[in-house]
Amino acid sequence: MKNTYIVFSTILLLVTFMAPANAQRAWVKSKVKQDMKEKYAEPEKEKGREAIRGVSYENDSRYPVPENPVQATIAMELMSFKKNGKVKDNTTTKWVFGKTGECMIVNEGTKDENRMLFDYKGAAMYMINQQEKIATKMPIINFQKMAEKLVAEHIDFEDENGVWQQTNQTQTIHGFKCQKYIYTNSKEKTTMHVWVTKDINIDLSGNHVFGGQIKNFTNSAWRTKSSKIDNNYPQGMMVRSVFFENNKETPNTQMDIVLFEKKSNPAYFNLENYMVNDILDKL
Repeated sequence: MKNTYIVFSTILLLVTFMAPANAQRAWVKSKVKQDMKEKYAEPEKEKGREAIRGVSYENDSRYPVPENPVQATIAMELMSFKKNGKVKDNTTTKWVFGKTGECMIVNEGTKDENRMLFDYKGAAMYMINQQEKIATKMPIINFQKMAEKLVAEHIDFEDENGVWQQTNQTQTIHGFKCQKYIYTNSKEKTTMHVWVTKDINIDLSGNHVFGGQIKNFTNSAWRTKSSKIDNNYPQGMMVRSVFFENNKETPNTQMDIVLFEKKSNPAYFNLENYMVNDILDKL
């Protein structure tokens, strides 16, 4: 990621400083660009449009229906900290897992509220403006690459460079009885204090995107495949995690599960009172 940013910045600087020197050739370049666009770009774009039109929501099988359509509601609070340890940002996120999909609500009930609705059976994703009651619809496959990137950027708790340590510390957090574990990765210079509970018994591993973000160590591939169980490895659902970067004593972020229910409100999946704009209609 860092190398990509450096390359992008270098190209941007080159384009910026080369512009004056090439000003006298602007008309020629513009003419060539227009000719190339008419000859190659537009036909290719039209092929792409036709390909997209050929895949309707009804026959789009590229994104499978979740294998585990459980119903649950989980609310999380994420805090980021300044260098002096004071809270910088505070965000609440609610995940609603229904019969037909998943809904993520950020900062519910505030002017900054945002919603994303995934209708897996309908192969559609909706970006929802709650205040204006507008839902922008698009094929769910459009989010797949972004989701894969999201998962790839998460901390790999099963990294061979990481070490788990079980502590004797216990604490009741938001009504859940938890035990503390410490994860250390010397290569990445990161540490995470994790509080895990066995009070939450639910398997979200079959749910796409949002379900995959809820860390349940009980269903860890490492734990289920390893012939030797390490007692230092957490067992249960992660209720609190405090992340430290670059071997600092001040945390970067803290995540808490503040609500857990084995049910979901179908109202989150009802778009009857919304104006739906389908991006496919704009092609």
